[in-house]
Amino acid sequence: MTIGPILPGRLPSTMLSNRLKVSLNDNALELAKLQQQVSTGQKYSLASESPGAALRTIILQSTFERQQQYQSNINTSMSILAMSETSLSSVGDALNSAKAISLSGVGSTSSDAERVALADQIASLRTQVINAGNTTFRGQYLFSGSQTNVAPFEEGVNGLVVYHGDDHQIQTYINTQTLLPNNFDGISAFAASSPEFGSDIDPALTLQTRISDLNGGRGVKLGSISVTLDNGTPQTQTVSLSGVETIQDLKTVLENAFAGGPLTLTVDIDPASENGLRLTPSAGTVAVSNVAGSTLATDLGIASTAVAQVNGGDIDPGITLQTTLASLNGGTGIGTTAGNGLVINNGGQTFTVDLSAATTVEDVFNLIRTADPNLNLGFNDAGNGLAISSRVSGADFSIGENNGGTNAAGLGIATFSASTSLSELNYGRGVDVDTGKQLQIIRRDGTTINLDLSGTKNVQDVIDRINDFEDFDGTTPLADLNLGQGVPVGATTLDITRRDGSVVNVSLAGDATVQDVLDSINAVDPGNLVASIDPNTNAFLITDNSGTGPLSIASNAVSDALGLAVTEAGTDNSVPLQGNFVPIKLQVTLNTTGNGLTVYDASGTGPLEIPANEIAYSLGIDGIESGNDPLVGLVGEEPNPKESTGVISLLSRLENALRNSDDQEIGRIGGLLDTEIARLNRVRGDIGSRMSVLEEADNRLKDQEVKIQESISQDFDTDLTQILVEITQRQTAFEANLQVTSSALQLTLLSYL
Repeated sequence: MTIGPILPGRLPSTMLSNRLKVSLNDNALELAKLQQQVSTGQKYSLASESPGAALRTIILQSTFERQQQYQSNINTSMSILAMSETSLSSVGDALNSAKAISLSGVGSTSSDAERVALADQIASLRTQVINAGNTTFRGQYLFSGSQTNVAPFEEGVNGLVVYHGDDHQIQTYINTQTLLPNNFDGISAFAASSPEFGSDIDPALTLQTRISDLNGGRGVKLGSISVTLDNGTPQTQTVSLSGVETIQDLKTVLENAFAGGPLTLTVDIDPASENGLRLTPSAGTVAVSNVAGSTLATDLGIASTAVAQVNGGDIDPGITLQTTLASLNGGTGIGTTAGNGLVINNGGQTFTVDLSAATTVEDVFNLIRTADPNLNLGFNDAGNGLAISSRVSGADFSIGENNGGTNAAGLGIATFSASTSLSELNYGRGVDVDTGKQLQIIRRDGTTINLDLSGTKNVQDVIDRINDFEDFDGTTPLADLNLGQGVPVGATTLDITRRDGSVVNVSLAGDATVQDVLDSINAVDPGNLVASIDPNTNAFLITDNSGTGPLSIASNAVSDALGLAVTEAGTDNSVPLQGNFVPIKLQVTLNTTGNGLTVYDASGTGPLEIPANEIAYSLGIDGIESGNDPLVGLVGEEPNPKESTGVISLLSRLENALRNSDDQEIGRIGGLLDTEIARLNRVRGDIGSRMSVLEEADNRLKDQEVKIQESISQDFDTDLTQILVEITQRQTAFEANLQVTSSALQLTLLSYL
């Protein structure tokens, strides 16, 4: 540390003066700088004083501020989860109380007045749960999903409660790469919707299908494939498909790769399956293979050795909002929509949805949402069907056909159909068909029949068992067919187009029995055109060995009444034309509108009655049709409604069961309460797990904060001990500098006069 330049020899006074002033200024500046470091606690006031240290400090300070934001996120999330746990603790208490009430309210030990009092307690518990569900934190609702400004639960009449939130959870960063949900929506916390319903509706592949929608919506990893056309001289192209977005794009790229010939390639949708690609060379063979490091040809279902035509495998196009209704069910669509549509029962209300204007899945969603806004609409996890559920707790939910259509089944959202398992009916309690109990029917002629349904597994089995009660054989009078409406045998002829293309017109005039009809047909070309009875169904079978073309019967009053207005389009003349079911006087069908079974009886003109027993009740067909028209059936009720089994729904149903003294329903709800208590405990356990993760993350951030502050301090903060020593040294040097200056310049008072 210099105290002034002492130069030997003889120096000009001006030079000596300048050097001394520079020295004084340097010491004064250094002293001022040290004093500033003491006062600010920082080594530098300008980044230029130490660019490296400044850059490191800026980075560390940015990291520190980001860590502080993570800690703020964690603290907020901890508060939200703690409040959620408090609310769900109240819900758990309500469930436990409801379970105790369900046990005390069942059986003959409780009077009607006592059950009403218990029902009032359940209503209070439901209010307690709804209030817990509508808890707010900092002005936002905890259980509304992402709709935090919307009260999630609204109570309506008859204990019905509608959930207005969504099924999304809000996620926050707790470190640079980790997002953690900090809330529970009403569906996950309260099970505030019915289970999602929707089956595979097999959307067909079209040229408009997006590549990203293949394989159930998982898409394929694009790249290149190798295609070889060979008609003696192989043509091989490595075709890049990296830029394609739709099947049309893929078709264009592959066909253009061979547009210069001599062999060309045609790519289209395989018409046989409607779910794969078909590659056809102009001549010779085609082979498709993966290139090294890629599985694209396999993923597209077209990897093949040399063949005359590649018929690709199912590449399972996923369903999207833009999927056309015509492409569903392998390209067969959903049936005629005009005059049909859907019937939705939800929350005690019935909505009829006209689908005649719909062409895409999005159109269907919009029409359903307009009719009933209290439904969740989306796609199933497999990506091949719709997923629909109700947000109404405490009520049944179902979707059925309207006016005898097939739209609900075509969309995979019919909650009841011929294929529905009996074990699903009656809220999952099933139908007790294998314990000797029978279905009793008091027919319109006053006779009583008892039907054994043992061994039946699904609704179609029940339909077949009832419909088979009356024998369809040669002795059956034609007048008894079609619920006693008979067959207009004199109206016209039975017009049969044989497999050789010839047409025969069979007159049934004068025929009185089923055997007469068989004899009339068999007399046309004995041994070659043969009519018989299907041993398993009320239907005719016709075989024809005249050729290998299609066998068909034109639709008219006679063929329709006999169930024979059908076609067997195959080329195997040993395969019979299978007629449709022909009802006699007792028939059961699916309801024309809505869900359930309709029972018809043409045995007389009295009332039709099915006494209430466990089987009839479970099938929804107990009751009386008191009219005298045999063409008017006893219309059953929906036997397979969907329901939410969450806490709010169970409390509403338990209240109603207590008020109605329905011991069977009280017992059912009691069992479901156990399941719901276990589910809620898992949710609360999940909250605890998330809070543990947040606590660990918070502790980790605090440790990192200390290290960051240490690093910042080393680069930027003042070491007071060192600075004080330097200040002392600078002061000593400054004083010595002054003394040297005074001595060298021999300053006196006169120097300033």
